[in-house]
Amino acid sequence: MGPEPGAATRTPSDGQLARLYVPQLVYPLRGKLHFTTHESDDTTAGLIREFPALYFCSSVIPETYIPFCADFGPNNICSILSFCEYMRDLLALPQLSNRAVIYYTSTREHHVTNSIFLLSCFLMLHEGLSADEAMSLFDNISGLPRAAYRDAAWGASTYELSPLACLRGLRRAIRHKFLIPGTFDVAAYKAKHEADSYDMTLVTPKFVAFASPKMEADDFSDERPPASHVGPFRQMGVTDVVRLSQGGMYDDEAFVEEGFRYHVLQFDDDNACPSAGVVARFLDICDAAGD
Repeated sequence: MGPEPGAATRTPSDGQLARLYVPQLVYPLRGKLHFTTHESDDTTAGLIREFPALYFCSSVIPETYIPFCADFGPNNICSILSFCEYMRDLLALPQLSNRAVIYYTSTREHHVTNSIFLLSCFLMLHEGLSADEAMSLFDNISGLPRAAYRDAAWGASTYELSPLACLRGLRRAIRHKFLIPGTFDVAAYKAKHEADSYDMTLVTPKFVAFASPKMEADDFSDERPPASHVGPFRQMGVTDVVRLSQGGMYDDEAFVEEGFRYHVLQFDDDNACPSAGVVARFLDICDAAGD
């Protein structure tokens, strides 16, 4: 079955009826933007030849999430904003002003989930829809293959995180000015996240998350000595460093010698959830930080 874009623009206020999911069928989202899934690259190539009046587009971002364990998303804030900018610029091209734009992804469950999350981010940040309105456009496609997000572990997931919950969280971060999309510095984010000697992210004005320092390189990254973290930490106003992961990868005294308050909250399996006691101690440390 080939593409069948809606004859008229549909918005969340139109009271859309549920539609059955069929690969290659085209579903209207907002204005000239539509969504579909393709089973193969050959399918995409054939449809492009068959329907030259339509403009098919896609992105590698939903399909190239790098997992820690069995997780598959959601994409980080840098990827979200990059995807939204890509869609914004594409839809604004004058040569596409009178053409339906069909965003496609594969039929794989994880690719579909990441795609609808990112498209919903775009609809929320650039088209003025609420989180619920944006996600409802995909909820109305009955049988659409998608999954809940999970924790970054190998065991069975005990909590399902919906893409809608992620959207609502993004909206709340914007409301509290933890994120200001128009001024977010993608280059600075990547510089901290992808540096040779450290890997860190400013999560909120109060929290910096970082990969464990280590004195030796491994199959995944180069060495990340504690000394390379000191400058960036001071620039961001860090006062306390908390180690949750296993010890022995670096000297615990290294941060103490540089004047940081250092806390060891290691628990048995750093791919699992900490005990209630560890959580309580962590929150106490956070409340006292900066004093």
